[in-house]
Amino acid sequence: MAEHPPYDPPRWANKLLEWFCCPDHLEMLQGDLYELYQERVKNMGKNRARFYYIFDVVDLFRPFAINRDRNSPFSSLTLLENYFKVSYRNFLRQKVYSSINVAGLAIGLACFILIFLYIRDELSYDKFHTKHDRIYRLVEHFESEGVGEHSASQPFPVAHTLLTDFPGQVEEVVRLFNFQSPSLSLSNVAREREYNESRIFLVDSTFFKVFDFKLLQGDIRHALSEPNSILLTKSMVEKYFGNEEPMGKVLQFQGNQDLVVKGVLEDAPLNAHFQFDFLISFSTLYHLPNFHYKNNWYWNPCWTYILLNENNDTGLLASYFPGFIKKYFPEFISEDIKLELQPLADIHLKSKLDYEIQPNSNESNVYVFSAVAIFVLLIAAINFINLSTARATKRAKEVAVRKSLGSDKRQLVNQFIFESIFLTSLAVVIALVIVFFVIPYFNVLTEKAIGFSTLLDPGYVLFIVALTLAVGLVSGFYPAFVLSSFKPVKVLKSNHVPTGGLSFRKVLVVLQFSISMMLIIGTIVALNQLTLLQNDDIGFRKEHVVMVPVIRTPMAGHFMTYKHEALQHPGILSITAVEEIIGAKHQVGNYKFEGMDKSRPFPRLMLHHHFINTFDITVVAGRPYSEKFATDDSMALIVNEKLVKQMGWKSSQEAVGKAFSLGEGHHGGGKIIGVVKDFNFVSKHHPISPLVLDLNTIPYSFNLFIKYMAVRVHGNDLHASLDVLRSTWEKLMPERPFDYFFLDDRLNDSYRAEQKLSDVAGIFSFLAILVACLGLFGLATFATEQRSKEIGIRKVLGINNGQIMALLSRDFLILILIAFVISCPLAYVLLNQWLDGFAYRINIGLWPFVIAGMATFLVALLTICFHSMKAALVNPAMALKYE
Repeated sequence: MAEHPPYDPPRWANKLLEWFCCPDHLEMLQGDLYELYQERVKNMGKNRARFYYIFDVVDLFRPFAINRDRNSPFSSLTLLENYFKVSYRNFLRQKVYSSINVAGLAIGLACFILIFLYIRDELSYDKFHTKHDRIYRLVEHFESEGVGEHSASQPFPVAHTLLTDFPGQVEEVVRLFNFQSPSLSLSNVAREREYNESRIFLVDSTFFKVFDFKLLQGDIRHALSEPNSILLTKSMVEKYFGNEEPMGKVLQFQGNQDLVVKGVLEDAPLNAHFQFDFLISFSTLYHLPNFHYKNNWYWNPCWTYILLNENNDTGLLASYFPGFIKKYFPEFISEDIKLELQPLADIHLKSKLDYEIQPNSNESNVYVFSAVAIFVLLIAAINFINLSTARATKRAKEVAVRKSLGSDKRQLVNQFIFESIFLTSLAVVIALVIVFFVIPYFNVLTEKAIGFSTLLDPGYVLFIVALTLAVGLVSGFYPAFVLSSFKPVKVLKSNHVPTGGLSFRKVLVVLQFSISMMLIIGTIVALNQLTLLQNDDIGFRKEHVVMVPVIRTPMAGHFMTYKHEALQHPGILSITAVEEIIGAKHQVGNYKFEGMDKSRPFPRLMLHHHFINTFDITVVAGRPYSEKFATDDSMALIVNEKLVKQMGWKSSQEAVGKAFSLGEGHHGGGKIIGVVKDFNFVSKHHPISPLVLDLNTIPYSFNLFIKYMAVRVHGNDLHASLDVLRSTWEKLMPERPFDYFFLDDRLNDSYRAEQKLSDVAGIFSFLAILVACLGLFGLATFATEQRSKEIGIRKVLGINNGQIMALLSRDFLILILIAFVISCPLAYVLLNQWLDGFAYRINIGLWPFVIAGMATFLVALLTICFHSMKAALVNPAMALKYE
């Protein structure tokens, strides 16, 4: 140890220095500390100098220490504190790079968290039921030669017959029934409050034995056991009773049936595949007048759920179904019927059956959103890696000095990984703030009710912590090893500055812009596909058609009067009635056409006169139904071209006059009187199939078959037309509330999943490009700084500003061009696979790729040119002085 004049700094501080410091460097560091100490004694006095000496030992030299005891907790905490200080100082020293890093990560993490919350919600449907793994919905496939229906519902007797026949497998059953009606009326006569409600179900008394919906008031064991009992949700209590106590009060159902309130329900969770506002005891059905279909094995209007016994094999129960069908179902359909058990938790994402209680989501969308979330996060992580390795040149001398003073590679790696986690943690905090403010708008976009409080659950807190560490480690791992691998001799002696993984950075730039362009191409294709589904010709006019629910209303006795009076108004052009929403749903009927050996199920729409001209459907052969022919509603049918082709008839003209009869068990028959041009009577998710248009003018049909009145109105004065429809209704049926919707709006709901996909993909594609350009902005800034001396020399030699901009932009634009070449074939293959899931699909074409490439190229060019212009305008003397 070198000789020094006497000095008296704290001995324990020197011992601490000896304990921390590498012996090879101890003498040098003690000498430097002594000089600093003596200078402070002169300037601030002995006591203050001793105080600062302690901090000099603890603060200045810890990064260069090699621990005597590597397992010492004090050693670990000391290094951790130092890592934090160095990270903080570097953040402040390089504000631009650090801010870009944090901003990009924050946006990427916010996108990832939002989509994670969405996917988590989608995957959680119906799993809040404690017995969800034992609950199955019984579904029915009624099909012959590819024609028929795949129904989510069952005939009335199926549920309890299964319970009786298979007690060893079936523990409980429960049915839901709503007359297959779009709405049912309910009123509080005492308070003069009457509404049409779309979420009323009649349910079995076993409802709470199968499902875990909460009853806030009432006896859960007996609330649904008596006829004429009704339960309503908490939100409906205020609607019908205000601040009054609802228990024991009376609500009137359909204007003629009194129901007693026996309980108040908690509102159904939004992650249940069916939502309800009212539950009526199923036994009430047997007290309703004019309802005689309770023991019918053909009509299937009941959603039927089965709770299997514990440890039961679904395959065993399913093996009994063929015998069960043969035993109970009518002989003329039993060969065409198949029953299937559908797990409750699969319904929301995997079920695409006819007569679903409400529209389901799409499993493929979950995969798409997951890919988008990962892509955006990956782009953000790439930015971090790129900017961190680029900054290596800024910190090359720092690393070289620290290595020469004793720091080993492991400590340097730990330091830079800690910096990565530090920045990631800061980005996570900002991301959570973004999520907090954005989530209400995200809920509107995705039609969810996700609360920010979800992230405060212990499981999600751990997830956020794990995500922070994972992103920090993955993003910091490569930069840490690049930075720690610099050779001190080269950097300090020759002033050589390593490139910091230049080739790898170029690969990452190509990767992130490839992903960005794939997202843009995917968004454009999704929007084009949605446009095809919503706006392409569907074979009938859906605009300016008002649909009025009429099933189980007094309309049966007033239809002709209503029609006559409403048509007096010039804005009302045509009125008809129909069984289902044309373009969205259909029913199925059994028909036997000339040349068939037995009846088969065919898609069917029952309707009234003037259906064809109301919807402007083309008749290609024969004639439409006419009031001039009294036998049309019993001895005539109209079919579509697809049915003609399936029957093997040579032409539509040949089909006219062919005989038909109704299915076994039904009387009647006649001849085909007309053939209509094919139209999409269900959504474009399905191809056009054979269809029967069946005239039914029997007044009783309004109680069971005819669900809607369809009114074509003039587009110039919709409000006046609606006023006429409402006033005429109130004049003829004042006891029932008037309700309506526009057909085109309802049909657009059929493509809600595609709309949601397009909206979300579009927004996150924009954010992906934003994050990628943030990284490009940082790299352009770095490249400009690195070449400032070169730019200065070139300007002195006469190069102009345009040439400088081209020089700085060329390398980045070449990378983007490579990204375009890579992304196009990948996007084409993936999008083709997605589009193959549609019955009607677009041809991808060239334009989505051209638009995506040009948009990305222009945005990137503007980003790069911003810095290129700044560099080009700098005075050459200043640029040379910079170095």
